Amino acid sequence: MADNDIHPNAPAGGGGPGAFKTAAPAGMNGSAEKWARPGPLGVEAAPAETLKINGLIAAGGPLSAQTISAVNKAADKTPAQWKRFVAYADVVKVGGSLAWRANNPGNLRDAGTKIATVTGAIGKFAVFATLADGHAAQRALYLNKYGDMLVKDAINKLTPPNENNTTKYLEELTKDGVDINKDVKSQIDTLMKAVEANEGLIAGIEVKRVP
Repeated sequence: MADNDIHPNAPAGGGGPGAFKTAAPAGMNGSAEKWARPGPLGVEAAPAETLKINGLIAAGGPLSAQTISAVNKAADKTPAQWKRFVAYADVVKVGGSLAWRANNPGNLRDAGTKIATVTGAIGKFAVFATLADGHAAQRALYLNKYGDMLVKDAINKLTPPNENNTTKYLEELTKDGVDINKDVKSQIDTLMKAVEANEGLIAGIEVKRVP
């Protein structure tokens, strides 16, 4: 794993305003999105509704017509810079920061428990099945790889100065109660909360999947 496992200086949670890119065209539902069912007496019905925004289907397969309609309605209520989605087995997360959509509060670049990968403003980020999984992966990374390092040294690895304003980030962590001159393992709970706050775990709208 590279030193820059996360990019915790991205204000919108890794993706940044308007910077999200999807790995596939919107919808990604093949013929289910393109064709309507035949109407009565062989009259072709109106075309099915298609997704208005781009995103990623991380689990659960293609979205149903009802779910697509609900996602579009949620997108209409979402600020332009966050009109993106990540779909899971039971829900679709629309809008919000990338950290929230991807269940990745630490904006980890990679992890063994990820279920997908999404492109952000700078590189790719892991997608987790649940927020709890994202928290667990973040804690494991911090403790296993950086646990014995001073927080200030670990942050310089996680957020290299050549890519980020690391000095300012350390100042923000200090304001949030992190002792940057102590080792990571002694500060783990406070550090994770502070990183989450600085990453911008901003909630959007959850849409329940309909079969």
